[in-house]
Amino acid sequence: MPFQNGQNVGPYRILEQLGQGGMATVYKAYHPALDRYVAIKVLHPAFREDPSFTARFTREARVVAKLEHPHIVPIYDFSEFEGQPYLVMKFIEGETLKARLARGPLTAAEAVRVVEAVGEALAYAHSKGILHRDIKPSNVLLTTDGGIYLADFGLARIAQSGESTLSSDMLLGTPHYISPEQAQGAKNLDAGTDIYSLGVVMYELSVGRVPFNADTPFSIIHDHIFTPLPLPRAINPKVPAAVERVLLKALAKDRKDRYADVHSEVKAFTDAIREGAPAPAAATAVKAPPPAAAKGKPEPDGKKPPFWRRIPKWILAIPPVAACLCFCLFGIAILGKGAEEKKAAATATALALTPAGLPNPPDSVPPDALEAWGHFEKGIADLDGGNPDAATREFETALQLIPAGRAAVIRLAVEQLAVRKQWVPAGKYLQKGLDANPNEAILRQPAAEVFFHVAEAQEGEPLVRWLVQKTPEWAIPQSALARWLALHSPNPQDAAPYMEAGVQKARGEEKLFAWAVQGEYQCITKNTAGGITALQDVLKDSNTPPWLRVEVERIIAKWQTK
Repeated sequence: MPFQNGQNVGPYRILEQLGQGGMATVYKAYHPALDRYVAIKVLHPAFREDPSFTARFTREARVVAKLEHPHIVPIYDFSEFEGQPYLVMKFIEGETLKARLARGPLTAAEAVRVVEAVGEALAYAHSKGILHRDIKPSNVLLTTDGGIYLADFGLARIAQSGESTLSSDMLLGTPHYISPEQAQGAKNLDAGTDIYSLGVVMYELSVGRVPFNADTPFSIIHDHIFTPLPLPRAINPKVPAAVERVLLKALAKDRKDRYADVHSEVKAFTDAIREGAPAPAAATAVKAPPPAAAKGKPEPDGKKPPFWRRIPKWILAIPPVAACLCFCLFGIAILGKGAEEKKAAATATALALTPAGLPNPPDSVPPDALEAWGHFEKGIADLDGGNPDAATREFETALQLIPAGRAAVIRLAVEQLAVRKQWVPAGKYLQKGLDANPNEAILRQPAAEVFFHVAEAQEGEPLVRWLVQKTPEWAIPQSALARWLALHSPNPQDAAPYMEAGVQKARGEEKLFAWAVQGEYQCITKNTAGGITALQDVLKDSNTPPWLRVEVERIIAKWQTK
């Protein structure tokens, strides 16, 4: 029996049903004890046909929930209510990549950010022995503050942990993005299946459409297994040759011909974009039509059920491959009802089945930093739970306790804070590490992005001034202080000497940072045309890092509207 609005399920109060798919129903709920909204996912009742399913569900859910990654949505809880196992996840406002693509193509920087974020989440999960098995744009979530998450992580693992009729007959995956081996019902799936599905997403971002599309899911899956990949440049001539080579390898029919791991696949894609500028995402010309089974809302009572519910029993006698292809329809998610509907975007975002919580300390945290790391993780949990004041207290306690010489631990904390846009706290952690060793490479590497953003904050001045004094020979702090002065000083011209020093001292990619600050300074000091030209030159440079591309594009858009 489905949960009802207003019903109490354990400590959660059901508010509304958000969506329903072939494997689960998702509800928005309120957790009064922690004063926060959550998403509750209840698996299909058919899974309970297996008497041992609850035990397997608990075991598998624990495995998935131990994943801790900034691009994987947290699982807060999992339990059972009146015989129905359910998962409790963070409720995230935003939109799916599918909804975003419906509004238009991504820029090069946006495409790189999405692929890198999804790739990082997958590589981390693969290192823990977990596959996703359903990579697609509707499972990539874009939050309002720029975060990127991979949703429904581990659902396939949990669903297939039992021996019910549904789990044994179901071939999980979505036809447009399914790998050939998964479509054929292979039991020995490995990272190659996620590498292929991510390749389909990269193909869609680059070419403007999915590689295979047909009137029926059966035909699409048949093409994934047997039909040669449509050449990207034959469909969209603007796709660079370097990108086409990456897509051909990522989407090889035979697993052994694909990339060895997700990291190699993502690096090849991002390198190809830089090599083949202008990037393919900016040239996307054709939108991929949504899968037929994902259109519209679930059939109301009294209407003719979807065709896959009317497949006659004799279909099971068809040869194994065909049977698997038909049953894969059970795995099609029918969530995400259109970019124009805000609720649909929030629904698809809330459907995130993923891990986190407070995991065990990473292996890289040594014993003398464990107490500090415990406070830091508590701060992350408070921040994600909507309690920023408590998070700030925990971050400050951790900062005091962490040994200054533990650069790797500090870097780990900086990465966690940066992905949550906590730039000033991230800057404070870098300050502690760089104060002990100003030349520490693993701390200097993220400093450019962190201090670029710290300079945007009014309270960031002490941090950038300290860094200038600590490392007077380094270009990054000079340019960061110039940016702070340009943005916050009553006299923006105060930034000029620091800006010039940053340009003169810059080496390698540091020059791109300095030039970006210089271009923004020109816009602020009334030379808008010259500033935009300088910023556009930064975008044209193939060495510009993805994060800086995003920021430069944002700055250009800001000043072009003035």
